[in-house]
Amino acid sequence: MSKADALGGSATFDAVAQPMSSRAASFAAFAGQANEPPASPTAAHNETPRVPIDRLAPNPYNPRATLAAIEEMADSLTGKGVIQPITAVTRDAFLAAHPEHASELVAADYVVVDGNRRLAGAKLAGLDDLPVHVDDSLAEDADTLLETALTAAVQHEDLEPLDEARALQRLVEVHGSQRAVARSLGKSSGWVTQRLALLNLTPELKQAVSEKTMPLDVARTVGQLPEQQQHSAAEQALKQRASKKRERTKKAEQPPSPRAERAAYQAAEAAEKQSAHATADSGDELQALAKELRSRLTAEQVEKLIELLKA
Repeated sequence: MSKADALGGSATFDAVAQPMSSRAASFAAFAGQANEPPASPTAAHNETPRVPIDRLAPNPYNPRATLAAIEEMADSLTGKGVIQPITAVTRDAFLAAHPEHASELVAADYVVVDGNRRLAGAKLAGLDDLPVHVDDSLAEDADTLLETALTAAVQHEDLEPLDEARALQRLVEVHGSQRAVARSLGKSSGWVTQRLALLNLTPELKQAVSEKTMPLDVARTVGQLPEQQQHSAAEQALKQRASKKRERTKKAEQPPSPRAERAAYQAAEAAEKQSAHATADSGDELQALAKELRSRLTAEQVEKLIELLKA
């Protein structure tokens, strides 16, 4: 499903009247917009401001190639509500960094930086508004805006492996090196290198990764080889993995060896003897206790004690 299909009717593409700042007046003239007041976030005391959904536009630079599991997201938002506010910048701040998107954002007051999937789910669920954290400092310039969106995407564990690799590659372009990206994300350089290796795979192997028929650890290892060696290396790795799995299954199904049986018998015999000794020791202790009590108690006291023990 494409982003457009997943989002349905989107504020990104619906041309309705939209207010513009003086800085964006040229964009308004180009788009033929009229001047009307923007939708301001509303909030109760000490609550996160909420913005009408039709005033929120998805980020054109969202690293996700597709917005997956939108129906599940819609069900979650309907049942549990929006736990984490989405992060957005104002339209003016976004266009200051990316003026080429003016014609796409004619209906939006805000552009989502982190939370595009929640926005799509909210639209599908029929919600009226969403809690929004607005921070125009994230759109200081094109690089900052791109880095913020990509970093947020990489930190989401449900990002598809190839989408994650593409996001990391764009972060490398922003930061200038894999080491700088690793530092920014709090990861090791090896972590970044392994994930970027997916981009070096042949189209067939990338398809296998997308379809989840190729284990990621194998794909990341194979991706560091020249293309002409990748298919044979992948086949060899998968054969070795299958062989090890068969060996583990075979060992689990094999009956115990005579040596293992003898060891088990000896262990059981030793446990039985220990139990017998414990029982004998317990009997001796009880006899000693009875003798001690008879020497200390009268006959009446012994009978009373027996009654109490039976009670």
